[in-house]
Amino acid sequence: MTTFVQLLSSGLALGAIYALIALGFVIIYRGSEVFNFAHGELLTIGAFFMVSLTGLGVPWGLALLVAMAGTGLLAATLERLLLRRFVGRPVYVSIILTIIIGHVLRAAMLLIWGGDQRGMPVPWETTATFEIGGAQILYNGLAAVVFGAVAMGVFVYVLRYTRLGLGMRASAADQEAALAVGIPVGRVLMLTWFIAGACAALAGIFLGTFPRAVEVNLSFVALRAFPAIIVGGLDSVGGTVIAGLGLGILEVMAQGYVNPLLGNFGQNLHEVFPYVIMILFLVVRPYGLFGRKDVERV
Repeated sequence: MTTFVQLLSSGLALGAIYALIALGFVIIYRGSEVFNFAHGELLTIGAFFMVSLTGLGVPWGLALLVAMAGTGLLAATLERLLLRRFVGRPVYVSIILTIIIGHVLRAAMLLIWGGDQRGMPVPWETTATFEIGGAQILYNGLAAVVFGAVAMGVFVYVLRYTRLGLGMRASAADQEAALAVGIPVGRVLMLTWFIAGACAALAGIFLGTFPRAVEVNLSFVALRAFPAIIVGGLDSVGGTVIAGLGLGILEVMAQGYVNPLLGNFGQNLHEVFPYVIMILFLVVRPYGLFGRKDVERV
């Protein structure tokens, strides 16, 4: 039972990070129907911002907010200066453009921060734990769950109960109709990218503490959240969050219970386990748990 509680807590923490990463993808896709392949680089830049700010002596809480805001501003600037020029073009154009942006951001990170690993500072001891049912739970994992839940709760509130949320939903449904009724779609899209960038920074900061160090290759970890997007539904915020939590728990449980049974063959099986679930969903329910099945009348 102790092992189960230990693995469950670790899975929830990892799932909360996956959910935050996937949420950034879904926010942008819902608002502009662009799948942002540079999201992993934004995530990594947010983590590097945090390391640099705390290294300059900025208090941890203030550094967290500034890193999120800075990454959000970078994402909004990219949307305004580059991606908006290609609105209305075929979908593969925006895909190629975000891939190019990702490579440029990666090169910029190597120039500014280099290729060395850096530890992510936290206001508590890195190995600090507390006990539940005999299991030792890391503060890092608890913080990831709490901050992730707060961020997702704030976003859901904004989406449902504010004018910005109304504009985001209207723009996602039909941009031309939203413009016709006076909704500033351009401003809404820019704010959508800002929110997605802030979520990416928060995910990158806690990913750097769980238990990976901050480095340029941290951006590849964003692809580990890709199955959550497919399983939850590419246009479903709630489905993505649920899928992210579920896949994080399944990955850690597979590492704890399935890998040891398979010996050397199962050494890294847990890393591909979420992709196996994704493939099953693509076969059985390609639009995900809560995704909307589009129907076209001809």
